[in-house]
Amino acid sequence: MISILGAGAIGQLLAHKLTDASFECQLIVSDTDKYSSEDWQFCDLDKNISSNQLQSSVYSDTSPLELVFVCVKAPQLQSALDSISHRLGDNSQLVLFQNGMGHEVIAKHFVADQNIFFASNTHGAYRKSSQSLVYAGKGQITVGALTQQSSPQWFNQLAQANTGLAIEWASDIQPILWRKLLINAVINPLTAIHRCKNGELIKEQYQSQLLALIDETRRFAKEMKFGFAEDLKAIILDVIKQTADNYSSMYQDVVAERTTEIDAINGYLLDQMESKQFHAPHHWALWSQFHVQYPPLKRLAEENSKSFDQLTYHVTQEHGTERPYTGQYNMHHEQGSYKCVCCGSVLFDDKGKFESGCGWPSFDRAQNNKAIAYRADNSHNMQRIEILCAQCGSHLGHVFEDGPTETGQRYCVNSVSLDFEPAK
Repeated sequence: MISILGAGAIGQLLAHKLTDASFECQLIVSDTDKYSSEDWQFCDLDKNISSNQLQSSVYSDTSPLELVFVCVKAPQLQSALDSISHRLGDNSQLVLFQNGMGHEVIAKHFVADQNIFFASNTHGAYRKSSQSLVYAGKGQITVGALTQQSSPQWFNQLAQANTGLAIEWASDIQPILWRKLLINAVINPLTAIHRCKNGELIKEQYQSQLLALIDETRRFAKEMKFGFAEDLKAIILDVIKQTADNYSSMYQDVVAERTTEIDAINGYLLDQMESKQFHAPHHWALWSQFHVQYPPLKRLAEENSKSFDQLTYHVTQEHGTERPYTGQYNMHHEQGSYKCVCCGSVLFDDKGKFESGCGWPSFDRAQNNKAIAYRADNSHNMQRIEILCAQCGSHLGHVFEDGPTETGQRYCVNSVSLDFEPAK
């Protein structure tokens, strides 16, 4: 039995194709998901519409799961696996279909390393409704293991069957996952920011940013010694051309106000770039631009701000400023972390704090570079860089290039934007 965790577009595509090829499979769906019929519609590449009676199972069922194709999106991976953990045993195997990388960190809490597999999918599909799928473009699925091993028996059976999925085994899946991640890290956030189809990225108004990101990505791929590095520009431009009429999954997520895969794609990439001390100003600017436009915890901040006093609300939600020398953290020297008062995200810590004499708490660095978003502020006849909480978009203060330490930076932050947590 092949179990497919998640009834999104890819999950349904796999269920239809495997059912047609006479594999025993089931969709595992949330206990709260309601499907009105056992019939699931499928529109193929020739626009022919058919239906299958797909088996389904809910999270809370107790039957053991042997082979699970995990087709939920990256932000739901942890919670989805938590929900079926009681059905996973020593021999259970997971095949991870998520965009981005680093998902094995979560999967290792549920199954052994040798039972973790990755799948890179290039088939196109989208849902017209909860039980109606449109097959939008033929691609292939490349599968590989977390640990070096030969292809397992279940894969060999799939590869030999007439599924129409073009399934291939990769002895080393990492370069394939990296190739897809680097493509997605350029295309997906740009289409979300500009709210456009993939093909529109080559328009003149977007071309400068696109080419700068491609060049920076190519240089990082060369530093990582990926075999495809020299061809990466042509690869990305070809993907844009081949998928010109498509809306990226990240674009679709922001339009639907769903949590995006930005952390698993661009967040993972930036972590790797930082670990290699690779200078990537264009990718950092892209991260910031995306989070200024789509802070994932904005609603949480808005809800929490309803209970704020007038000053805290004015500063965090209306981009105000507290009077100098009045904030409780201006002359604060305890060890610990400074969190966003609106959403609780960690922003700074005591190691980066210093006395600047400006009258506001000052830091020479963020605790994590991904925690802060930046945008130009030309208010009050000044040219400044405003700093925002990347997670919720709340105003923190400004950053200046006159810091006394090796970073050269001075993050000038309003005390009321912060909530201090002492070190344990």
